[in-house]
Amino acid sequence: MRLEVLFTAITLVFSHMLKGQSDTYFVLPPLYEWEAGDHDIYLNFSTAEPSASVWIYNSDTSYSQTITVTSASIGTVAFTNPVAALQSTYGARELNWSNAKRYQDALFIESTAPITVTEQIVEPFNQDIITAKGRNALGTEFFVASQTLISTTVSGAFLGYQGMHYISVVAIENNTEVKFKAPAGSVFDNGLDSVAFTLDKGQSWVSTMEDNDALLGTHITASKPIAVTAGGNHLKNSSANHGDAGIDQVTPIEHLGTKHVVLRGLANYPNDYFMYIATENGTNISVDGVTVLNNADAGRSGTFSMQGNSNQPGKPFVIESNHPIYVFQVTTGAITHEPEQGMAQIPQVECTGSTYIRYNRASGLSTAALVTIPTDAINDLEYNGVNITQNLNIVVQQSTYDASWSGVYIPSSILTNNFTLECPTAFHVGILAGQGNTTGLFGYISGFDDHLKLLDPTTSSVVSTIDLGDQCGDSIPLIFSFTSCTDSISVVGATIVEGMGTIVDPNVNDSILYLLPDSDYSGPLQIQITVADNQGATDALTFILNFLGADYDPITVPNFITPNADFINDNWSIITSESLELFNLNLYSRWGTLIYSSDTPNFEWNGRTQAGQIAAPGVYFYAIQTTFRCGTLNKGGSIHVMH
Repeated sequence: MRLEVLFTAITLVFSHMLKGQSDTYFVLPPLYEWEAGDHDIYLNFSTAEPSASVWIYNSDTSYSQTITVTSASIGTVAFTNPVAALQSTYGARELNWSNAKRYQDALFIESTAPITVTEQIVEPFNQDIITAKGRNALGTEFFVASQTLISTTVSGAFLGYQGMHYISVVAIENNTEVKFKAPAGSVFDNGLDSVAFTLDKGQSWVSTMEDNDALLGTHITASKPIAVTAGGNHLKNSSANHGDAGIDQVTPIEHLGTKHVVLRGLANYPNDYFMYIATENGTNISVDGVTVLNNADAGRSGTFSMQGNSNQPGKPFVIESNHPIYVFQVTTGAITHEPEQGMAQIPQVECTGSTYIRYNRASGLSTAALVTIPTDAINDLEYNGVNITQNLNIVVQQSTYDASWSGVYIPSSILTNNFTLECPTAFHVGILAGQGNTTGLFGYISGFDDHLKLLDPTTSSVVSTIDLGDQCGDSIPLIFSFTSCTDSISVVGATIVEGMGTIVDPNVNDSILYLLPDSDYSGPLQIQITVADNQGATDALTFILNFLGADYDPITVPNFITPNADFINDNWSIITSESLELFNLNLYSRWGTLIYSSDTPNFEWNGRTQAGQIAAPGVYFYAIQTTFRCGTLNKGGSIHVMH
């Protein structure tokens, strides 16, 4: 059995409390192992709900487990034992399996309530934390990164394992065509600057770069949605002996924006840095008002090291651009001169974020939190139910360039095992962690969600499909509603995926379109619409219906009656499931004499004429005029009266 039977449709009910990077469905590409050993991986689960039933499985369900997660504590599933068929643990790709299609090493997660999921690599070296991004991770176009401030790979016995800059993907539909295109001057381990392949549902793929080549700016395209994890492993910093790991799951370009606020971590200069990638031609990027990229083409990238040292965590740096960009930060969770590194994609700050976070820190790690928040919301931010201004150990730093943004640092010494952050204004949270004084783990648990969601107008719930059932008529309205942090939306795409007809949208800025089915067509119709708000966020919705066609007849008329008082077919009536309006029925003899009439569709004729006599045996003719949801119907026919 392959993945065809595994994916279920899960509908999320929209909540105005934005609960972090939570979802009910996650797709996790495999993490590529370092050395020749197997990765030990912990999946850590948190929820803001009282409880959630969580199903974890791989593509063919050779691995399948269900656990219950509660808001009171972290839920953990450990993958520590190599699986014979994989030569690895679940969730990881063994070193010898690059550039190959595999079915069993990716993981999938479904939950009955929204949860936050992190993958923790728990090896003694090369640790990292990867934040799973749910449905926000699924898309068809990405740019990816890995650490750039490296000098070489780890030397000695492991020199042959290369720099381990890698891309890992998994498909969720059959016949998914995927291509990786490296930046100029860099090649993959196939000796080329590109890799192209086709995956079926549940299949995964890993490609690595040649030793010390740059992954930053690599372009990924797919014909159908995929999930992508990328980063680097087995590395050395340019000014230190360590630098292993720096991996994150990446969102597609539709979740990007033009303003980012990066908070400094715990690494010393220059190893606390961020990377940026342009996604459109003509991109300009500045850091704290100073231009770092000018009129750049899509894929152009750069690195910016933040001034300061490990005693300045939380200092904000403001990145602005005229087109959406990727930003990836590299930092550490351990205060030391030679830290291991972690890498995280940084969410845009406009129209994104969370208003409530409940998170459970992983056991055995020194863990701190970085909070990016508008300055005017500082006095409303509560940590474990208490305003942060009341805790002298929590450090707040305002941007010296843009005073409207601040960074909050909550050190490991006061960060409780189970903590909450809440504010009426949306904020972002990054988790810094480390084991001992050398390892660094880093990831953002706040939402990359852009807040534009298309809703079913009858239930106000977030849906991917609206089922209109049976429909008829010349023009069928397609109505949706939406939620967004902006008031302006536009329909940027409308496609008939199945069936025949035309889409008419008199006003692309409202939430109603019209379907005009072809006059000679009847059968199923699917229409997909794509909507954007004025912040550039997009969402899609599919309408499905069964078009009854121009020849649809909603009335069934029996063709005989036996009014002989035997209680069998003594009365004559019509059968319909429609609501018929302005109904009129006339029944005539063969000579045109009016025998019976009714102005209600619920009539029952007992076989008697208007004079009260039982109608003589023979053929009688009826004429029906009515209106219903499809329009006007004129219907005629005959019935037999038998005694």
